[in-house]
Amino acid sequence: MEYTQDERLAVLTAMQKQIKPALDEAKAIARQEIMEGFAETHTDRRAIIVGDEKVGEIGISYSKAAPVILKERMDEAVAFLDSIGMVDIVPKKGWEAHFAKAGDKVVCTDTGETVDWAMWCPKSPKTAAVRGCDPEDVMQALGPRVEGMSAAALLGDGEL
Repeated sequence: MEYTQDERLAVLTAMQKQIKPALDEAKAIARQEIMEGFAETHTDRRAIIVGDEKVGEIGISYSKAAPVILKERMDEAVAFLDSIGMVDIVPKKGWEAHFAKAGDKVVCTDTGETVDWAMWCPKSPKTAAVRGCDPEDVMQALGPRVEGMSAAALLGDGEL
């Protein structure tokens, strides 16, 4: 049976919605088990076995060792780092919300000043997302075309 691109997209998206929560839970349990086991055994990986065959692996990732500034000594640390050229000054997160477009100018909404150091960048497409495609809706829409098959069975026919 042939499926349109939209039907294929709908079925696969619906299947992902059915499978993802169970997969996320299975992965979370495996991660928790390996992390808890590491404290006792210091084993940082284990094989995923199906039957008698290794089909994958669960492993712990490590953060890189690095110095951390003590919270109570932050001012001292920043002063020292600044003295050796290791401090960047960057705009505060969310600064853009304090500016608006006025004609072809950019205005600071806090002060009303026009700023010539900025330009207004228009809205542009960033990405696209697939929404909807709930498993029940897709199966109902395909109706008699699936003839009692489950969504998982649709994958087996090689046309999706």
